[in-house]
Amino acid sequence: MKRIALICTLLATVFMLACETAQVQSVGSPGVIALNKSLEQVSIGGFGYKDSEVPSWQYDNWAKVSAPLVQETLTQVPDGYVLQITGHADSSGPEQPVGSKPGNIKISTDRAKNVHGALQKHGITSDKLTYKGVGSSQPLAGVAGTDAKQRRVSFVVVPK
Repeated sequence: MKRIALICTLLATVFMLACETAQVQSVGSPGVIALNKSLEQVSIGGFGYKDSEVPSWQYDNWAKVSAPLVQETLTQVPDGYVLQITGHADSSGPEQPVGSKPGNIKISTDRAKNVHGALQKHGITSDKLTYKGVGSSQPLAGVAGTDAKQRRVSFVVVPK
């Protein structure tokens, strides 16, 4: 009897976790989910430690392949949503400013702002294009928090 109760508890737990995961993945309309799926591979890396300047070599390589996708995505963003350029930082250093250290939030915001500016210089503009820095709060899965790969800019369609 105890085994049956244990099995039922395990099955119920697995079912609840599966439902919770499905809910998280289905936030937004199917169109927004599809746009975000296509944007998952569109990121800009190569930022130096505590540096927010867009590496020109990295941007030029990225622009050849990914900038057209960003431009196309902007035409498909539904009303009430924006395409957010999201700046990220590694987990080195504080999130907020401490003394002369600007903090990860400022550095990641500056990264996103600089990519936003670079896109505008190349003619990619829209009132549905915005930027935000999130510091180290959204790390890449399976990558150490202090790894240079965490210093990046990503793109996501979010509610306005």
